[in-house]
Amino acid sequence: MVKQPSHAPHAATGIVSLLVLLATIPVLPPIPAFGSSEDEIVTFYATHATRGYVYQFMAGLALLAALWFLGYAYARLRREVPHSPLPIIMLAAGTAWATFATVFLGLFQIFSVWAEDPATHALLRAFSDAYVLGFMFNVLPAAVMVAAGSWSMRPAAGWPGWLKPLGMVALVLQVLGGVPLVFPDGPLEPGGLITYGPFFLVLLWICLASVAATRWERSGAGQHREVPAAALPVEL
Repeated sequence: MVKQPSHAPHAATGIVSLLVLLATIPVLPPIPAFGSSEDEIVTFYATHATRGYVYQFMAGLALLAALWFLGYAYARLRREVPHSPLPIIMLAAGTAWATFATVFLGLFQIFSVWAEDPATHALLRAFSDAYVLGFMFNVLPAAVMVAAGSWSMRPAAGWPGWLKPLGMVALVLQVLGGVPLVFPDGPLEPGGLITYGPFFLVLLWICLASVAATRWERSGAGQHREVPAAALPVEL
């Protein structure tokens, strides 16, 4: 029997994800809310073009790190709940969530180009409003991801018991984040806290799960998963 190497570096990628995303806060102010004037929208994209590109790169790295952690969590949960479909649902929903957010990040560059041409300003305003509402669709795969991941985690397998209720809180906030999609002119303003709050809370949940997983791996518990020597490849 041989011990497997520590997976602590993979477990820690969720922490990296939140830290990188938090670092983007001073880089770029929030995009104009739904219903902003044409002048506000054009000024924003024309003024923050370079900073927007930096933001895209950093946010893309944050999403990649989050997806890496979900891959680690899937591999671990597949062993801990081998007969449950929830781990693969978590990974599939997380991949959709990260992909959707990445696609919307890329639109910033297009909008910055449109801001330079007065002929496209009306189009930019229309697309900016659609951008705000469209980005909020990521609450749907995020809700599935958090629910499936939270429900898969067992305290007996080393996951803290508070991760599941925290996941349910994140799930509720994702549902609230979808309200402006149906009622964009309601009291919950699209493009405000209700737009970014759910996204950050999902990454907070991932980060806290990553902290717990990293501590578990570093404690040596993760290295106790032993593989029979007969199952290893034979060196010639």
